[in-house]
Parts: sequence; structure tokens; C-alpha cells
Amino acid sequence: MMVKTGTGVALAVLLSCLAATIALADERILNYHSDITVMEDGSMTVVETITVRAEGQRIRRGIYRDFPTDYKDRLGNRVRVGFDVLEVRRDRAIEPFHTEKRANGVRVYVGSADVFLAPGEYEYAISYRVTQMLGFFEDHDELYWNVTGNGWDFLIESASASITLPAGIESGDIKIEGYTGGFSDQDKAYTAIVNFQGIAEIQTTGRLAARQGLTVVVSWPKGYVKEPTRSEKMALLLRQNLGLLLVLSASLASLVYLFFAWTRVGRDPPPGVIFPHYEAPEGYSPASIRYIWKMGYDKRALTAAVLNLAVKGFFTIESRDDAYTLRSTGKTADHSLAPGEAVLLSKLFEKNDSVQLEDENHAVIRKAMDAHASTLKRYHQQRYFSRNGLFLLPSFFILIGALLVTVIIGQISPAIIIAGVLSGIVVALFAWLLRAPTLLGRKLLDKVEGFRLYLEKAEKDDLDLRNPPEKTPELFETLLPFALALGVEQPWAEQFEDVFRKIPDREQAAYAPAWYSGRWDAGNPAKMANVVGASLSSAISSASTPPGSSSGSGGGGFSGGGGGGGGGGGW
Repeated sequence: MMVKTGTGVALAVLLSCLAATIALADERILNYHSDITVMEDGSMTVVETITVRAEGQRIRRGIYRDFPTDYKDRLGNRVRVGFDVLEVRRDRAIEPFHTEKRANGVRVYVGSADVFLAPGEYEYAISYRVTQMLGFFEDHDELYWNVTGNGWDFLIESASASITLPAGIESGDIKIEGYTGGFSDQDKAYTAIVNFQGIAEIQTTGRLAARQGLTVVVSWPKGYVKEPTRSEKMALLLRQNLGLLLVLSASLASLVYLFFAWTRVGRDPPPGVIFPHYEAPEGYSPASIRYIWKMGYDKRALTAAVLNLAVKGFFTIESRDDAYTLRSTGKTADHSLAPGEAVLLSKLFEKNDSVQLEDENHAVIRKAMDAHASTLKRYHQQRYFSRNGLFLLPSFFILIGALLVTVIIGQISPAIIIAGVLSGIVVALFAWLLRAPTLLGRKLLDKVEGFRLYLEKAEKDDLDLRNPPEKTPELFETLLPFALALGVEQPWAEQFEDVFRKIPDREQAAYAPAWYSGRWDAGNPAKMANVVGASLSSAISSASTPPGSSSGSGGGGFSGGGGGGGGGGGW
């Protein structure tokens, strides 16, 4: 029994020693001290003395220190502080180092890539100079400094800092406070004093875990450190935000140019006197009228063309359970078809005598739509209107050039991206504004507006109508594609409610256009206009869009704050 007890005690002692050995073998920072000297010109020299225990795990060649140099001020302006490494030592002997640019600063690698350290303790001293780290306020100046940084991979046994200010400042006028813990923590695990020599000192009272740090705030009266003048601040701000300034200047230049271009070519000729017209301009289909009226092609132009061809008897529109099928009647194209209609008809029924308006037929419908749009463009663009797209090129080159220069000089930022996007929106707006009808187009548009006026207000008392056409179901059907093209199919249909209401109930129930197969409510023409307008247009739009091309988803301070900071690790 005593043997077992003795063995147990020995085993416990052995395990305790082993645990202690493992703990001692952990790589860590034993002491982190920073000597900070604030100069009268506002610059600072810093000597960081970092004592580490290396075990060849992460600290194999030496350590690295990350130092942030790029910040945003309270207004979102880019601020890049000066940072120059003066000297690096290991155990008081000069040590090689090299720097590497990081996303928001500089990484200093201490040691040589081909020299590996033996396990043990090492003292590193990194000396550097920084600028633009001081805060100048109305009644005091201030150093808000992250001593250790909150990005270290290692536990820090002890951290401290000494801050020496310019001569002449009374000790009683110097104030010091600090923060410890993780980023944004406001723990107070430290002691701080200002000694009789006017040196502010701060010391942690406990360990700092990995990703924890020490931040110090020291303030003193104004007049001892040179504050940059307003012109110096502005010059520095412009120099450090050259990319943003360049993009904003390019945006302004682009805007001025686009406005000048609009005054030269984008202003529409003045319209003439608009009179009601009972008929569409001769020789123009609903799609042609919409194309010229909108100065461009859209899905509604295609819908108007499909409806017009159906009304003319070239095919029927079958509606079953919200699905549409176009079925050819065998009627061949003739001289009554306007530009674009013949090619649309041939492309729709190129391989079959019927086509369903569904996703599986999007290739056929898209091909027909592209051919239709191309024909309308060939016949009508330049003759009736000009898009003036070439006038956008200088603006485009100005903006792209500014963005490329910004990327080259390494000053791309969210603010610049936002400015670029807003400039792109302005260019897109002017792309629309620069479109303008020709004199011939303006004359045609006057007739179109008069025709639209009739379609929209045919029954209004304030419309001066002389010998208007008789309202019949045939007139309703014939002009419905034009009303759809001009966006007034609902007002047009509402004017025929009395016409259809006068049809005897038995005939009304049996009535349906010859070109339409499906449920037709003759007593509610406005509803049917919506069916052949919005519903048919939606089906055509969906069927002409390739699957997958659209989406279906809809004290004020703290630890880690201030200048300095960063972190480090081993390499």
C-alpha cells in the first residue's frame, strides 16, 4: 500500500514538472516596453524593446511587427502617416530586417530568411520615426497611441511605455490615462504616473492575452508642439487624397463636357401644335411608332408587334391557364406589313406553325426579337432620331483614365469607388438626355402625340373632335396594338364599355376576337386590354429572357484605438 502511495506521489510530481516545463516552453512576449519621444515639430521617435521566448515553433528566424499607416479621419478622408524604420537590434547587436507593404500599412520582418534561432530568450529593439500622429484640439494637444497593438499572436507578460514630451511642460500640466484588453475594451489594468522630469509612464498590472493590448492617452497644453497651419493641412490632405481629387475633378470635367454636348446635340427640336389624329401615321406599325417615340427598342414594342400581327390575321393568340401560344393561320406576309413585321413573322414560325411563350422557347423568341429590333433600327434610327452615342466617348475616357491613374498610384478606396459609380450614373443619365429626334422625327412625333391624344381622350368633352370614327368592336381591336405601344391601352379600352354593353347578352357572351382564343369578357374591355397588354407582355418578356440571367434572391477611448497599433508574430 505504501509502495502504491509513493508511486502516486512521484507520478504527480512528475506530471507537475512536465506541465511546468511545457508552460515554460510556450512562445510568448516576456516584456514589451516602448520609449516614445514627441518632438517639437510634431514627429515622434519610438524605440520598442520586445523580449521574447523563442522555441522554434512560430519564432524561428525572428519576429515581425505590423504597423498601420493608412487611416480614415472623422470626415472619411484618407490619411497616410509617415513611418520610417531607423534601426533594428537583437540583443543590442544590429539585426537585418526588411519591410513588406500590407493592405493598410507596413510589416517589418526582423531577422534573416536563412538564419534560424536556437531556443531561448531574445531582446529586440525596433527604432522608428512617425509623423502625423498627434491630435491638435482647441485647448490641448494629445497623443492617443496604441503601444503594443492588438494583433500579436502571443501572450504578453508585461507591457509598459514612457512618453517624453518637449522641454518646458510642467509635470502638473501633463495628463495620462490608458486602456487595456481586446479591441474596443476599456479595461483599466494598469498604473500610470507623470514623474518629476515630466515623463509620462504607464505599466500593465497583469498579463495581456493574445490579441489584447495596451493603449495610452497623453495630453498637454498647447504651444509646445508646432501645429500644422491650415494651408499645410490642406496641402497634405490633397496630396494624400490625390486619387479622390483626381476622380472628383474628372467627374466634374465629365459633367461640364456632357452638359456642353447636350446643349449642342441633345436638345429636342421644339414641338409643333398638337392636333388630335384619328388614325396612326400612315405606313407605321405600332412597334415602329413606339420605337421612334421611345427612341429605342423594348419588350413592349415586341408585344405591340405580336398583337398587331394577330389582329391582322397572321396568327392567333391562345390563352390557357396563363400560358400563351402563337399559332400560325397560314396567311403569308404581304405589302400591308410595316418594316420589321415581316421578319418577325418569319422568325417566329421559321421551324413550326406554333410557338409557346415559355422559357424553353427563349432562343426562338429572342432570335425573332433581335431581328425585329435590328430592322426597326435600320429603318428608323438616324432618320427620325439620333442617340448621339459618340459624344459619350470623351466622358468615358476621362473617367476611365482617372480611375486607372488612381489604381496605379495605389489610392483606390471606397470613396473613390462610390464617386466612380455616381459618375457612371451621371453618364447613363446623359446617355438618355443626349438622344434627340431629328426635324423629320419631330414632325412625326407631333402626329404620334396627336394620335395618342385621341386614343387616351376620345370621349372627353374637352377634346375638339370633328367627325370622329364610330366606336365599334372592330375599331377597338384595330387600334388596341397602337394604344398598347403608346401606353394608353387602359383609357382606350374604358371608352368602349358602353359599346360592348349595348351588344345583346347572347351575342355578348359569344363575342370574342377572331385572333384570340381563350376566355374573353366582352362586358369588361378594360380587363381584356390588361390581359392582352400586361399579361401578354409579361409572358413575352419572360420567354425572351434566357434562364439564369436574373436573380431570385433578394472615456471616448478604448484599447486598440488611436495611432500606432498593429501587432506582430514570429516567422
